[in-house]
Amino acid sequence: MTSPEPEPNPNPESNPQDLGEPSVLDWLKSLVRGRPLPIPEGTEESAIVDLPLALEEEPQREAILSTFHFSASQFRLPVALLLALTAQFGLERRGESIWISIALYILAAVIIAWGTWAEDFHYTPPPTSNKKVSPVSYRPALLAAALILSLLTFLTSGNNLFDFLTVVFWIASVITVLLAFWDGEFPLVSWWRRFKSWLADPNLRLTFSGWELLVLAGFGLSIYFRFYLLDTVPPEMVSDHAEKLLDVVDVLNGKFSIFFSRNTGREALQFYMAAATSKWLGTGVSHLTLKIGTVLAGILTLPFIYLLGKEVGGKRVALAAMVLAGIAYWPNVISRVGLRFPLYPLFVAPAFYYLAKGIRTRNRNDFLLCGLVVGMGLHGYSPARVIPIAIAVGVGLYLLFKDSREQRREMITLLVVTGLVALIVLMPLVRIAVNRPDEVIYRMATRYGSAERELSEPAIQIFFSNVWNGLKMFNWDNGEVWVNSIPHRPALDWVTGALFFLGVVIALTRFARYRRWIDLFILISIPILQLPSTLSLAFPAENPATNRAAGAIVPVFILAGLAFAAIPDWIETHWKGRRTAAISLVFTGLLLLIASRLNYHLVFKEYQDLFLRSAWNTSEAGAVIQNFAESIGDYETAHVVAYPHWVDTRLVGINAGQPTRDYAISAEDFASTASESRPQLFLLHPDDVKSLQKLKELYPFARVTEYPNDIEGKNFIILSVPSVPDTNLEAIR
Repeated sequence: MTSPEPEPNPNPESNPQDLGEPSVLDWLKSLVRGRPLPIPEGTEESAIVDLPLALEEEPQREAILSTFHFSASQFRLPVALLLALTAQFGLERRGESIWISIALYILAAVIIAWGTWAEDFHYTPPPTSNKKVSPVSYRPALLAAALILSLLTFLTSGNNLFDFLTVVFWIASVITVLLAFWDGEFPLVSWWRRFKSWLADPNLRLTFSGWELLVLAGFGLSIYFRFYLLDTVPPEMVSDHAEKLLDVVDVLNGKFSIFFSRNTGREALQFYMAAATSKWLGTGVSHLTLKIGTVLAGILTLPFIYLLGKEVGGKRVALAAMVLAGIAYWPNVISRVGLRFPLYPLFVAPAFYYLAKGIRTRNRNDFLLCGLVVGMGLHGYSPARVIPIAIAVGVGLYLLFKDSREQRREMITLLVVTGLVALIVLMPLVRIAVNRPDEVIYRMATRYGSAERELSEPAIQIFFSNVWNGLKMFNWDNGEVWVNSIPHRPALDWVTGALFFLGVVIALTRFARYRRWIDLFILISIPILQLPSTLSLAFPAENPATNRAAGAIVPVFILAGLAFAAIPDWIETHWKGRRTAAISLVFTGLLLLIASRLNYHLVFKEYQDLFLRSAWNTSEAGAVIQNFAESIGDYETAHVVAYPHWVDTRLVGINAGQPTRDYAISAEDFASTASESRPQLFLLHPDDVKSLQKLKELYPFARVTEYPNDIEGKNFIILSVPSVPDTNLEAIR
């Protein structure tokens, strides 16, 4: 029997793979649609005939086999994805097959580069404007006012306080410099006009497209991952939290510092965020107060990751990057710990977005907003000091491409204007840096130079070693700091790690093929944003550090989004039909589900268990003191006996609701408590036998119990002294 002739394709250009006779993939797709294509049949004898008969049927067999042809484009992406997932799964488990994982990654890189070059999948970034950048104009009177107001800000900041006049001059200088260079109507004016129009006819209509609902769902999933069990994960504070909360107390008490000198010096932004949280939400001076602010900072980063992802590869890349970053262990942990770490990516994301958008649209206003964001970021977390470097590198890269040939002078001018805006925003801190340079750069100097410790090797050798270790943090080892990471595991789960690797290759291949500056910039920005970690030359063991390299979160997850977004595009190319969307959702949803489960386990199981084992249980010690004070005793008569490498007694006071009280007492001061007639409480390390014996000799009638803890080494001794009548005080003495 001869095979039936396939029906001609009415639109052969709609799918290059449909040229000729149907393939195996076409037949599989017909099964999914419920309309299977007829399969050519051979005679039953053809399977069992002897050799001469088979030779006679050879032309017929060739005709049958010709209906089952394969195209490499049908398999490149799934094969590369499978190889990368297998490779990263092996790397994460630290098995003996590391070279197998490396070989699989190399093969995956070759295949995904082939597929990218052959355009197996496509991206749809916003179109680039063809207009030329107009010469930078400005309003002279407003610019002069901005410079004068900025000078006044500098002069009134000398006392390191945000006084009323300083704040007025500062805010006015920022507004006037923006107005001086703003192209068109200032947005506040148009917003106010629309608001007044709405007040005249108030109505509210909300409509959402299917895509917008999908974005909201992804954002909602991210919010769940960031806020779930926030009060208990992580469960304890460390000494850095005590320093931060003492600064928050200063703000609440009316000391509005520009630069906080406690604990080697800190920029101001987090302390004002925490003070506002404490006052408006009533969370007090607590770990939760710090957590709420930093988690909100992490949440606010996500929309700008979406917008930047859209500039790089379109809305699918944007959504993929945002969701992957929203559920990921690395940004989640650094947000939850309650320290300043998420303030770094918070300002990287919008700064990069406004830069990319400004270059694409030739819009001067986006450069102004970029400068505003960069300046504010420098008030947040010291690693943000590399953001201006990254912005300058981004503009410099763009100037190397032929698209900028006729507008290089204007772009350089815009970069200068961006820097001017950032400088004016930074002006209060500039004054402090002039007055107290050693204090402002002390932390950097101790890491980048020999201010605290001599370098163990030549600086250049340590630096390149640090860069290599920093680049390995995403897929191999994210460092050893347990406070903000799970030591010596990759910063990405094995699904996102594989996607990130593929995204790097995709970006490199896209750059080689299309010469888009932003592809190269996203790649180069990673080691630049890691500089606060990789420049730890005096303490190379502190590199990589997930907190100091946190700015790299932004480009890393956009690259992972490039690979993730390629999946639905590949499916639409090779699975045409009504069920394409459903198949795409199944495949991407399955990967997202696996990544979600992995990151959930990393944060709420592994990281939480590690923190419980590593941090001292000051919350329990504080609770014991609080219960004592609110029942039979008083806050003034509770003590924590100092012991080497034990609890930070300031944290005990904070957890007891007494944030300015340090409950430490040394054995030498025991005698001073003998005159106290009120009930007393002493908490001791279980190994502090000498102090316990001294207290028993001083208070033979005291009651001694042990506070239990399921974790070995976290129990402590409670020595309770009842009230002593005044007539017995002399006997005790």
